[in-house]
Amino acid sequence: MSEFRKIKIAGLNLAPGAPEKELIAEAAARLCLAYGDIAGAKVLKRSLDARGRRAPRYEYTLGVLLPENIEIPAINNVSPWREFERVPIPPRGAAELRAVVVGAGPAGLFAALRLTEYGVRVRVLEQGKPLHERTKDVAEYWRRANLTPSSNVQFGEGGAGAYSDGKLTTRVKDYRKGWVLSNIAAAGGGESVLVDSKPHLGTGRLRTVVKRLRERLLSRGVEFYYNTYVDDLYMVNGEVRGVTTAAGPVEADAVFLAVGHSSRGLAVNLVRAGVLLEAKGFAMGVRLELPQSAVNLAQYGDYCQMPALPPAEFVLKERGIEGRGVYSFCMCPGGTIVPAGTEANGVVVNGMSGTNRSGRFANSAIVVEVRPEDFGMDPLGGINFQRRWERAAFESAGRGYLPAQRVSTFLGAGDERVKERCSAPWPLVERQLASLLPEFVRESLKSALPKMEGKISAVREGTLVGVETRTSSPFRITRTEEMCSLSHPRLYPVGEGAGYAGGIVSAAVDGARAVDEWCRLMGGGLQERELDIEVKS
Repeated sequence: MSEFRKIKIAGLNLAPGAPEKELIAEAAARLCLAYGDIAGAKVLKRSLDARGRRAPRYEYTLGVLLPENIEIPAINNVSPWREFERVPIPPRGAAELRAVVVGAGPAGLFAALRLTEYGVRVRVLEQGKPLHERTKDVAEYWRRANLTPSSNVQFGEGGAGAYSDGKLTTRVKDYRKGWVLSNIAAAGGGESVLVDSKPHLGTGRLRTVVKRLRERLLSRGVEFYYNTYVDDLYMVNGEVRGVTTAAGPVEADAVFLAVGHSSRGLAVNLVRAGVLLEAKGFAMGVRLELPQSAVNLAQYGDYCQMPALPPAEFVLKERGIEGRGVYSFCMCPGGTIVPAGTEANGVVVNGMSGTNRSGRFANSAIVVEVRPEDFGMDPLGGINFQRRWERAAFESAGRGYLPAQRVSTFLGAGDERVKERCSAPWPLVERQLASLLPEFVRESLKSALPKMEGKISAVREGTLVGVETRTSSPFRITRTEEMCSLSHPRLYPVGEGAGYAGGIVSAAVDGARAVDEWCRLMGGGLQERELDIEVKS
C-alpha cells in the first residue's frame, strides 16, 4: 500500500447506535475532502463519553488511507498512522532449552505463548483441572457448596479471571499490551478488544479465548499437565533446575512461577525453601449490589433509556480513616455476585458478568486499603489476616450462605433487612457486617459510603455482601531488574500471585516480559518491524 498515505484522525463523534460508516463522511469533512477520496478506513479507538448533561456519544480515532497526491490541511488531531511489532529472535540452541510454567492463568498462558515464539520447549503445570472440567466443579460449589480445593473459582485452567467480568482494561503502558490484546482478539475475543477504551470479554467469551489459546499452544508442542501440584523447587548445586511434584522432579532451565494470588500453600513452601518474599498491601471489604437501572440513571441521566447504550459502570473513590483509600473494585455491570473461596471453612465473594452484561443487578467490591503494618509485616501475615476474616464470615453465615446487610442498616440509618435472594447463587442471611470486618475497614466504609452517594444516589438502598478479601496478593516475591527471583536465579515469579500485576492484561504482559528478559540473557532478543496495515476499502 505504498501508493497510499496513512493517517489517523482523533476526536470523531457518533451517536450510540449510529453506523460506523458515517465516520468516513465525518473524516472527509474534517479533512476538506470528498467522501470518495478516502480509499479505506479502520476504527483504531472507541470510547463512550457520557459526561455532563449532553447526550452520550462515542468518540473515535479512525485510521484512513489517502492517495499520495492528495493534500490535506494542517489541523489538530491528525497524525501519521504507523504500526509496529517486536518480533522475538530465538537464542542459539533454543530448541534445547526447557522451560516450566507453573500455572495456566493469564500470566502462565502468555508466558508459554511467548516462549514458543522463541522456539523454547515448554511444559505447563497446573494444579487444577482443564477449564471444561473445572466449570463443573464451580457449578457444584455454587449449587451445593461442595468445594473442590484444587478446582474452583480461583484454581484451574484460565485462572481466577475465568469467573469474572473479563475486564481487559489496564494502566500498563508496556508495548506488549498490544501483543496480548491481539492474541486475545485472534483467539475469539473479537476486534472490539483492540479498539474499545474499556474492553471486556465476560465469562463466556473469556472461556472461549482460554480454550483456543490452549489449542494453539498444543499445536506448537507445549505439554500441559493438569492436577499437578508444585510443592517445591528442584535445586541442583544451589541452583533452581526445575520444580518438584508428587510424581518427582520436573527439570528445566528456567521456571516461570505464574500462580494466582490465592496459592497460599505454595507461598508457605517458598518461604521454607528460602525464597525471598515481602509483605504487600492489598484491600478488603464487601461487595455492593444495586439495580443496574439505578446505575444507568446515575451515569446517563435523562438518556438512560437509550437502547444503544451499554449497561453503565461506575468508579468510586474516597478516603477513610487514617487517610486510607476506599474505592470500588472489579465493578460488574449486569453481573452476579459469586462465592469464590478456596477453603471449606471460609467465605469469599467476588463478582462476574456475562459477555452482554444483561443481568438486572450491578455489583462492585467496595474495599479499604490494608497496609503491611496491619498484619505485622510478616511475608505470610497477610494470608493469615485474610483467613481470619473469611472464617469469621463462614462461622457467622454457615455453609452455603452469604452474610449480608443493607447499606442503610450498616450505616445505622435504618433497620431494613436484606432479601434472601439477590444475584448470588447462595442465599443471603442478615448479619452485622461490622463484626466481620477489621475496625479500620468498618469505620472507613462507614465514612466513605455516604460520600459515594453523591455520585450514585442509590448507594444507601444497596445491599452489602461479605467478605471480599482476595483483591490482590498479600505478598510479593522480590525480584531483580531482570525479573528473576532476588534469592533464586532461574526462578521468574510473574503475575498476580507474585505481586506484580492486577488483572488479566497486566498479568499476561508480566509473563511475556519475564520471558523476554530470560531469552535475552540466553542470547536472544527482539527486532522491531513495521506492520502492513489492513483496512476495508
